[in-house]
Amino acid sequence: MNRVAVIGAGAMGAGIAQVAAQHGWQVHLQDVSDDVVDDAIAGIRKRYARLVEKGRLSAEDAEAAGSRLQTVGDALPECDLVIEAIVEDLDVKTAVLADVVSQLGPDAIVATNTSSLSVSELGERLGVAERCCGMHFFNPAPIMKLVEVVRGRTTTDAVLDRVADIAASWGKQVARCADTPGFIVNRVARPYYLEAFRIVEDGISTPDFIDATMKDVGGFRMGPMELTDFIGHDVNTATTRTVWEQWNNPARLAPSWLQESLVSEGHLGRKSGRGIYDYGSDAPECVIQVAQPAPELTTELREAAIDFTTHAVQTDFTAEQAIVFARILAALINEAMWAEHDSVASPADLDTALQYGVNYPRGLLAWREAIDPERASTLLRALDASVDDDRFLEPC
Repeated sequence: MNRVAVIGAGAMGAGIAQVAAQHGWQVHLQDVSDDVVDDAIAGIRKRYARLVEKGRLSAEDAEAAGSRLQTVGDALPECDLVIEAIVEDLDVKTAVLADVVSQLGPDAIVATNTSSLSVSELGERLGVAERCCGMHFFNPAPIMKLVEVVRGRTTTDAVLDRVADIAASWGKQVARCADTPGFIVNRVARPYYLEAFRIVEDGISTPDFIDATMKDVGGFRMGPMELTDFIGHDVNTATTRTVWEQWNNPARLAPSWLQESLVSEGHLGRKSGRGIYDYGSDAPECVIQVAQPAPELTTELREAAIDFTTHAVQTDFTAEQAIVFARILAALINEAMWAEHDSVASPADLDTALQYGVNYPRGLLAWREAIDPERASTLLRALDASVDDDRFLEPC
């Protein structure tokens, strides 16, 4: 039987353990105490029971999966794989995993669920760089389909292939990527939020109009403003600033002053009761208005946005919706192009990541091909001429 040790029994670790046990793996959970692990296992078994009630899992399979969950005990030498899912602090991860690694077999794979730290540095600190990789699940792990499999500088092909195969066997969509800041999703998805905020800052549109446009015209499940309210503006801005700084401050990824002002004022979104929207009543009410009068758009930009949108979607739209939708989607496509240029991942992996990691209607580079690359470039040139920071400049 395949055995995995999951280090960390919090929400993410427990979710990973739930997935692994449900797919036939013997799971050994470790946390600061056996009581924490016991509570996590009890919670997983309750979730299996709810799946049975909903008809998504048989009672026999639920019982079998539940029986495959236990504390780590002395099982580490028998584990084929370790997945670390603890606090995002490199020193803490190193200290905890050093003890774990000392008990593993020589061929055991060490995977980290980090979303922001260097996989390469962790592997080097632990002395297992060749068999260390990223295995970045998305929350909640039992529901979200994507796993980013991250190659450290010296991770072997055999290790990457094995981890990708394991993730696929657990029902996940795999996107392989290099060990770069933000990996794929946390970098390439940034313009969905950032360009929306800049549209408000520029006085072009209100947040509720932007949200409605991206859902009704673009087919996105959530608009960028309501999504950042859901994530939490403190979390979202911290990720933005980290990725921006680690990529040497490109204008494309620069933080929004409007969003950072929400954080400084304590308006963090749903969890604080107010962000872009006020959640004090039954229906959320948009409380952020445009920051300044909108600049006059050139005929070239307006026509390019309408032409781009006409070939991007199959729904009716107004010229105002086209300006909003085209600007946000073009910024996303451009960031995907830059990620490919920077050797973050292949076009196929980039598209897989955005479709299954943040539920975009389609992969960004495939969307560009459907629109026509030259048409997309025409819009990006018009957008770049309208700003003074070159953030719509395409990679060479």
